[in-house]
Amino acid sequence: MPKEENQVLEGSSIFEFKNKKLTIKAENKTTTRTGFSLQNNLHVFGLLWLVTFALYLPTVKAGWVFDAIGWINDMKTHNFWDFINRKESTSGSFYQLFALQYYVCYRLWGMNMWLWSLLYMTVHSLNAALLFIVCRNVLRDSGLQKNIFVSFCGVLLYVVCPHISEVVVWKACFHYIMGFSFILFSLLMVQKYQHQQRGLYIIGALFVFCLSAFGLEIFYLTPFLGLSIALFYRFVLGYDRHIFRKTISFFFIPQMMLFCLYFIGIFAAYKFIQPHATNLSSVITGNLSKPIKYIFHILFFGRFFPDETRRYVYHLCNSTRGILVFYTLFALAVSYAAIRFRRMNITGKFLVLLFIWIACSITLTLPVWFPEDSLVAYDRYTYLPDAFIYVFLALFINSVFGGKVFMPFILVYGMICIFFTLKVNRYWRQSAHIVNSLVRTFPNDPSKTVLLLDMPNCMRGVDMIVARDDDEFKTMYNIMMPVKINNSVYDVESYYLQNTTDGAHINVVNDSIVQVTLNQWGTWWLYYGFGSRSYENKDFKVNMIDEGHMYELILKRPINQYLLLYEVGDQWKIADQQKKNVDQF
Repeated sequence: MPKEENQVLEGSSIFEFKNKKLTIKAENKTTTRTGFSLQNNLHVFGLLWLVTFALYLPTVKAGWVFDAIGWINDMKTHNFWDFINRKESTSGSFYQLFALQYYVCYRLWGMNMWLWSLLYMTVHSLNAALLFIVCRNVLRDSGLQKNIFVSFCGVLLYVVCPHISEVVVWKACFHYIMGFSFILFSLLMVQKYQHQQRGLYIIGALFVFCLSAFGLEIFYLTPFLGLSIALFYRFVLGYDRHIFRKTISFFFIPQMMLFCLYFIGIFAAYKFIQPHATNLSSVITGNLSKPIKYIFHILFFGRFFPDETRRYVYHLCNSTRGILVFYTLFALAVSYAAIRFRRMNITGKFLVLLFIWIACSITLTLPVWFPEDSLVAYDRYTYLPDAFIYVFLALFINSVFGGKVFMPFILVYGMICIFFTLKVNRYWRQSAHIVNSLVRTFPNDPSKTVLLLDMPNCMRGVDMIVARDDDEFKTMYNIMMPVKINNSVYDVESYYLQNTTDGAHINVVNDSIVQVTLNQWGTWWLYYGFGSRSYENKDFKVNMIDEGHMYELILKRPINQYLLLYEVGDQWKIADQQKKNVDQF
């Protein structure tokens, strides 16, 4: 590109092109461009990995809770074929590749927490590096080399932001990391094809797309993001129309055909089509406010606001007025971009491309639940939007306000991200310490029925031990410890942990009734992760008197046939059955 034209592109406003017109023609045979491959960016990957490792080092022993333990348990209780195909699952999804990853890793290193955590950190760092390469290639092909550093700063914000901890730490979320890797690899293949029309790129993209269909539903985005890249190169950068047609013929159309085959396979296997964790019936009526909440949550760290402020903002987001204002502004922004698109410079047009990616990835999250009360829960759904949003933010700030504002902004915003990430990771570390201590010091009595009266459900949204019918603590113990539990162990109730010293105390009223009371207010009794209520089984009955504070346990056999355990902090306490009508702390 001529030097003077490059200066115009980088010095002009994002909304004006200053009467310059960029035309870049790509022929069928060109020399290989440097910078496309990962091996030329190992220094970038290494830096991103070091940052990730430093931030997530405190969480190395965390993340073995809930579904993560469930996958290991399924592996131990099913043969290979049934496990890979999730025979007992009621979810209409193909997760065979994720199951295979679990199987292979467990066979290689078992429950070595360091190796599991290093795997997740490394692949996440790889995703960040691939994201940088994709963005850098667009900027380089557009003649915007100076903005490459800006895009790297956006990727760095993505790595240090506090919204990705659930994916990096929780061992049930590797399919999110893996799925994003497949998407980025496919985009990279489309980019490479614009310069060299090799069949290897087509085969690589289609192969990865087939693999991603057995990982996680985020692969739905792959054909459309690839199409947007092809459109950008053709109509913004002026690449040859024949290459564009080939891209459509060899990438987009085959992927859409495979996409249709995927849904045919889903329907044949499950007799219905509904992606995992979605509620399609409320997409229109109940989910229009979610994009507003995600913007508040991601860009403005909404979950870290005080409860009253956060709930007030969510109330505005849910209101008819808030929804109308947001979508009016959204429509105006889209209309403005469409009208002014031809006169925008390349940076502005790349921002439009990123905006499309953000809109697509957030749209994919609309049918899933948005929690309004915890720090970490369901952050995994923003793993893709986070990536595109932070690159967009960096490029937007630099384009609108210039370098004098950009660097101070990145430093301040980055420090805020790191502060909240360290805060969230401290909860992961503390919760893991409590869980591991309770497993390690569990005082089982094989001759008795064990009742766990107050299990820590989660710490400010970080999952711990969920009380439910299939006795999660027993499953966790049998996977982690060499000596197995064979007697009945019940998770009677769990509660929302706020501090490491939280817990409960008991009062043995008589030989049939025990009162269990939380030591602190505002932590609530939970069952299956939701507000608890009265229930019973063959061994006991729970009479939920106050779901925010106290319940009554009614035993169906003599009390001496039970071992009653209650938890305070990271310690078990054994109920003294001889002490009647006395609070036992």
